[in-house]
Amino acid sequence: MKVGFIQCAIISVIFAVIGYLVFSSSGMETSLPLTVAASLLFSGIVTPYLASLFGTSAITAEPESGVSGETATLYVGNLPYKANEDAVKEYFNSYVNVQSVRLMKDRRTGKRKGYGFIEVVTSDVDQAITELNDKVFLERTLKVRPAKEKGEME
Repeated sequence: MKVGFIQCAIISVIFAVIGYLVFSSSGMETSLPLTVAASLLFSGIVTPYLASLFGTSAITAEPESGVSGETATLYVGNLPYKANEDAVKEYFNSYVNVQSVRLMKDRRTGKRKGYGFIEVVTSDVDQAITELNDKVFLERTLKVRPAKEKGEME
C-alpha cells in the first residue's frame, strides 16, 4: 500500500487543525496559515514514520521517474548482501522501469537479508521476470517473481 499525495495532504490538514486548536486554547496567539505551513513541514518528518506503519518505504506524490500508472511489486531473492538500494535500482533500471527498491534487513543487526522488493510499472512485470530471473548480479543468481501480499503468505 502506498500512501499518496492526497493522504499526506489530509494528514497535514489534520495536524494544522490540531495545532491551531492547541495554541488557541492555551492563549497563545497564532494564525491558521502559519499553523498550516508548520504542519506541512512537520508532516515531512512524520509521514516517513506513517509510511513505515503502512508497510511502504516511501511516500511519493508520483512515481520517481515521472511515469504515471499502476505499479506492481516483484520479490527478488538471492541478492548479494553487499548490494544497496541504489546498486539494485541501477541494475534493474537497465531492464525495466523501476519505481522503488526496498531491501530487507535484520531488525536486530541491521544487516541485509539477501532479498527485497522492487516496484515496477505494471506493464513491465512479465518482461522483468523473464529478463531478470536467473540473471547473475554481483556473482549471485537472482530469483525474481511476483511478490505475494502479506495475507497470501503461508
